[in-house]
Amino acid sequence: MNLYCIPYAGCSARVYDAWRQYLPDGVTLVPLELPGRGSRCVDEPVDELAPLLADLRRQVDPDTPYVLFGHSYGALIAFELAKRLRADGAPEPVALLVSASRAPRLLGADADTHLLTDAELTARLAALGGTPAELLENEELMEIYLPVIRADYRILGEYGTGTPGTVGCPVVALHGSADEEADRAAAEVWAEYTEGPFRTAEIQGDHFFLHSAERELVAAVAAVCTKGETR
Repeated sequence: MNLYCIPYAGCSARVYDAWRQYLPDGVTLVPLELPGRGSRCVDEPVDELAPLLADLRRQVDPDTPYVLFGHSYGALIAFELAKRLRADGAPEPVALLVSASRAPRLLGADADTHLLTDAELTARLAALGGTPAELLENEELMEIYLPVIRADYRILGEYGTGTPGTVGCPVVALHGSADEEADRAAAEVWAEYTEGPFRTAEIQGDHFFLHSAERELVAAVAAVCTKGETR
C-alpha cells in the first residue's frame, strides 16, 4: 500500500519524513514534493492548478493500491488529484484523507491573499501560525519562501467555490479538536464530495495538529491504510 502525502501551503513534503518510523509494515510513505520547495527547490513554483495536477499525476502509480492524504491546502490538492485520476480512468485510491481542510464550497476567505504585499503576506502568515518565527524574521529566506507560498495562495484564490464534482472513493475528513479554521462542521461538508463512504475523525490540537499530534494522526491514517477504517 502506497501512502501519498501532500503538504500544506508553503511547506515541503519533508514534513512527513518522521511518519516512516510510525507506519506499519506494508505501508510505504511517498511524500509528494511540490515544485519550488524541499528536494525541488530549484524548480519554479507552480501557481495554476492544472499544471500542478499534471506534475503530481506523474508521481503517482495508481496500479498499486494507494491512499491519498493532504493537510489543509494539501487536502484540496489531494482531492483534485483523486478527481484527475478518476477522469483518466485510473484506479481510484483506497481512500482519500482530507486533513484540517474546509470543503471546497466553504473556501473564499483566502481569495485575495496572493495579492498582498510582501509585508502584508508576512504579517498574515505570522497571525496564522505554523510558520517558524526564525523564517519570518529572516529576510533572505523570506525572499525564497514568499514566491512559494504566494503561488499556493493563488491556486486557492482562483479555485471555484461551487461544487466541483465528486470522487468515487471513501473519504475521511480529519479535524483538530481546537481548529477554528476547519472545525468539525466544516469537515462534515466533505460528505458532499464523495459517492462512497464518508466519516470524520477528530485529532487533538489546532489547525497544525500535523505537528502537535503527529503520532495520533499517523495512527488514524495507518488504520485506514491497513484496516480500511473508512466508515
